[in-house]
Amino acid sequence: MLFKNRQEAGALLAKKLKDYKDSKDTIVLALPRGGVSVAYPIAKELNLPLSLFFTKKIPSPYNKEVAIGAISENNLLWLNKYAIDTLSISKDYIDKKSIEILKNINDKKRLYGVLKIDVKDKNVILVDDGIATGASVILASNALKKEGAKEIIVASPVAPSEIKQTLCEQFKCAILHYDDNLIAVGRFYEDFHQLDDSEVIGFMKEFKWK
Repeated sequence: MLFKNRQEAGALLAKKLKDYKDSKDTIVLALPRGGVSVAYPIAKELNLPLSLFFTKKIPSPYNKEVAIGAISENNLLWLNKYAIDTLSISKDYIDKKSIEILKNINDKKRLYGVLKIDVKDKNVILVDDGIATGASVILASNALKKEGAKEIIVASPVAPSEIKQTLCEQFKCAILHYDDNLIAVGRFYEDFHQLDDSEVIGFMKEFKWK
């Protein structure tokens, strides 16, 4: 284990990100739900606003656990063309599922009390509790760039070593530990429980966007 829990990892990341303390053009965005617990101490320590940014997987119609792609809250799609072609999944299915996912994202944003935020010309510290394949953070980073973000800083306690040659060549990275054989993010934490909605709401209540 490297970290007692997500908040401890976030406090350590805050030290790595100290150059952004009190920055007027920097915001912290967490990938919910696990990323919120890591992002909270970062935003508190650096005196920065905190909000959420959603990406969700598009599940296979044959197995909900298998992702055939993903979509961001601002409707940027990443699709696994090999899986889609192999499984003969129709465009109609992808379109309908995308609409359904975007509705669910908007419902969650209302539940958590966060609104769409303007990232244009902002530095965005994008936080997750761990990077496995990198698909979510890559999609989110590209989606935020599409919205006009000035700089993306991907912050995560753990990430696979190969991220250095992919994600970290495109965007700035603040990673505490790179691992050559990252199979499960949870093994780096003593406490890696799944956050529920009430925990997310509790973290976010101090950061109300007007």
